[in-house]
Amino acid sequence: MRAVLYAEDAGVARVTLNRPDRLNAINADLAAGLAAALARAAATRSVEAIILAGAGRAFCAGDDLEELAAGQVDARGAEAFIGHLQDATRTMMFGGKPVICAAQGWIVGGAAAWVLNADFSIVADDATLFCPEASHGLFPTGGASLLLPQRAGSAVANRVLWLGARLSAQQMVDHGLAHANVPADRLAGEAEALARRLLALPPASRRRLKQALADDLRDRLELALDFEARCCLEAAQDPAVRARVAARR
Repeated sequence: MRAVLYAEDAGVARVTLNRPDRLNAINADLAAGLAAALARAAATRSVEAIILAGAGRAFCAGDDLEELAAGQVDARGAEAFIGHLQDATRTMMFGGKPVICAAQGWIVGGAAAWVLNADFSIVADDATLFCPEASHGLFPTGGASLLLPQRAGSAVANRVLWLGARLSAQQMVDHGLAHANVPADRLAGEAEALARRLLALPPASRRRLKQALADDLRDRLELALDFEARCCLEAAQDPAVRARVAARR
């Protein structure tokens, strides 16, 4: 089964995380597949907007820690894994096309960054955002170390990133992390309707707005992405981190 599905219809690319039996947890295949699918959408001239969603009852349960706990992730594999995650963020934020994230259920770890990376994020009323990296000795990815405090303020970001506080769907909206909170059975339809509204705008308007936001963040985000990658690589090779992860499984 492919870890990430890709489909196009009438100007919209739909990228779907597709490991529902693992709550779409991020393994090497999903990280690589997501980066490739987003790059494909960004490079396809007929695509004018992108919807990122997750199959099943959760958007994404964060990193799949089975391989890390077993000591099966070498330096090269860790570097590729983290590189794919950071490249996915670069494409979402700098790729020139509006991105809508539609998230339900668990939004954990690296997946929280994708909610922040999207131009519009719609969350189902059963959604919960949770960043457990600090408790494992790991570190955020996807620019979350910069974007979360920028969006929600340092007090909220510290509770989420340092203390593992969990945010409900309505709290995500209240703190500016998501744009709307809808019933779970309306999530896909609301994302589709928003994509059609965006496509109704003049292409030049979409391009200019996306560029203005990207240019404002680019330098700071690149520094954050590089710092996150270094921290994650250090953590992936730390035996104490592997032991801590194994104990918490």
